[in-house]
Parts: sequence; C-alpha cells; structure tokens
Amino acid sequence: MEAAPAEFVIIDRPGASSGCACGGATDPEPPRFAGDLEWLRWQGASVLRIDPRVTGKGLGGHDAALRAVAARGFGALPLALLNGELVHSGNYPSRATLKALLGPTRSQET
Repeated sequence: MEAAPAEFVIIDRPGASSGCACGGATDPEPPRFAGDLEWLRWQGASVLRIDPRVTGKGLGGHDAALRAVAARGFGALPLALLNGELVHSGNYPSRATLKALLGPTRSQET
C-alpha cells in the first residue's frame, strides 16, 4: 500500500505568494521559494499556498498557524505546515529543508 502524499500548506507573508520578480521586486526569496514549491509538487506532494490578505485572520482555518501567529504575531510568517503540523516558521525554508521534511523515501535527487 502506497503512503498518502505529503500535504504542505504554506501561509505566506501578505502579498508574497506570487513569486513574481516583476515590478521591481528586490527580494530573491519569493521567486526562489516558488521554484522549490514546484519541485515539491514534482515529488508528489500536495502544496497549498495561502495569502493572509485573502483568507484574513482565519489563516485558512489551520489551528497550528493560528497558534503560531497568536504566540509570535505576523513575524511568524511565512509558516509551513506538513500534514497539519507546523514544521517551519519565520522565513522561507530552503529546498534542503523541504527535502528533509519530505523524507528520504519520497524525495529524489534534485
């Protein structure tokens, strides 16, 4: 029996989810992270990206995200949840971190 796909939920900093480098954006992290999320999808993971400007204070109804923001404020963003559990907060995780979270049986060589 094959394991269920990993479910990643990313709760971004407001307005950062496009990953677009257009409009004079100088922060290289959102475009880099967008590529890393695409890599996750290629590994078979389910990826949902949430912009708090759209979902509001409910943060998509994710309890772990609500607790993190209640404890640390919006400085906790971005958040990464894996199968409903908070696994990373405060900055965009690297591909190496995502690979480690995905696990050795799922991730392939980059």
